[in-house]
Amino acid sequence: MHNAVGIPLNCGSFIGSNSPTYSFHKPSIGGDDFRLIASPITRVISQASSGILINKDVNLYRVSGATTITDYAIIVNQLVPGTYNITVTSSDTGILRNPDIYGVCSGVASGTVLLLASSSVNGSFSSISTSVNNPVGTTGVSFIGYVSGSLSKMCSDAIDVRIVDKVASFSKPIFSTQNHNSGIYVRNTGCWASGIDLTCISPWNSTDSVNRAGTLISPRHILFAAHYQINNGATIRFVDNNNNIITRTMVNKLTHPNYTPYQPDLTIGVLNSDVPSSIKFVKILPQNWTNYLPNLSYNYVVPCLVLDQEEKALISDLINLSSVANFSIPRNPKRYEFFENIVAGDSGNPAFLIINGELVLVTVWTYGGSGAGTHIAYYKDDINTMMIALGGGYTLTEISLNDLAYYV
Repeated sequence: MHNAVGIPLNCGSFIGSNSPTYSFHKPSIGGDDFRLIASPITRVISQASSGILINKDVNLYRVSGATTITDYAIIVNQLVPGTYNITVTSSDTGILRNPDIYGVCSGVASGTVLLLASSSVNGSFSSISTSVNNPVGTTGVSFIGYVSGSLSKMCSDAIDVRIVDKVASFSKPIFSTQNHNSGIYVRNTGCWASGIDLTCISPWNSTDSVNRAGTLISPRHILFAAHYQINNGATIRFVDNNNNIITRTMVNKLTHPNYTPYQPDLTIGVLNSDVPSSIKFVKILPQNWTNYLPNLSYNYVVPCLVLDQEEKALISDLINLSSVANFSIPRNPKRYEFFENIVAGDSGNPAFLIINGELVLVTVWTYGGSGAGTHIAYYKDDINTMMIALGGGYTLTEISLNDLAYYV
């Protein structure tokens, strides 16, 4: 079993009739203005032999008798909005081939190299030490891509194809107009996720406005983070694809009986009536998901559409599913443009795989940073029991993966 990566968001729990309020700067609640990240890449200089190796759903390039060098993809994770004129320098001037952000630090010798990202505007900086290696005669493999017909490739393509020509600042917002006071919402046709049915997402509730997010898991049931739930009697808004507002009242709720902060961080609410068919509830992974994602790990990630309290379509890489779903900062530069840290107030917002053009719920946020939370499919039986106890006549719906490659 894998522990969650990150720390609890501590968004607060709802007790009594008065909702606590929080104030913070999005997308960060303190700390440095930016953070330097260096992701290692092994580059082959020469080899005795090479060939393609297939390991279930991944295509690998295998080399033997190789001389390699360590490169680093350089990413600066900006934590606070602003213009910083960030430059990246190296303690070995022969190593930093490309000083641009998202450039490559190319190893030319073995040893430790200090990288420094600094701002000439306000004096902020971030540094990291990297280890450069130049081994001879090694055998190794490198990732080429996912096998055609696999779930990993479908989920990766579903995001990568949609963002290839998008500018993040215009394409992250789900709504071009979002006026909670007047109840006016207009979907952003320029959002990279436009064309996917996002109506299961609730942008507002009467308990805490944009906070304490809920996701529709049946025509009458909604799921929250247990540590950040709304109260019974609250009004919940949904927005259909024609920008019409649908409201329902949450009349009862149950928290997972084994909830001890912060896992399993699940509360299910039941609405006073079914939503119309113009609002689409979300499906979940089947419980044999490991046969479709056999190599899921930090080395073989799958990108997900993830949300925050501002209703932005963000991207994080899914790296692990056990009882907890863990995510990492995207190492793919284009995906990284759509990444933001998960912070206090984002609790309960959902993370989805995109499968056959549909949203598939992976988790709702419990932990901050790159994001982590309870793996929904892992607790399918418990959630179904809670839904049945609440009434309404529904249980969770699994996505069909029958047309995809199955690995044993």
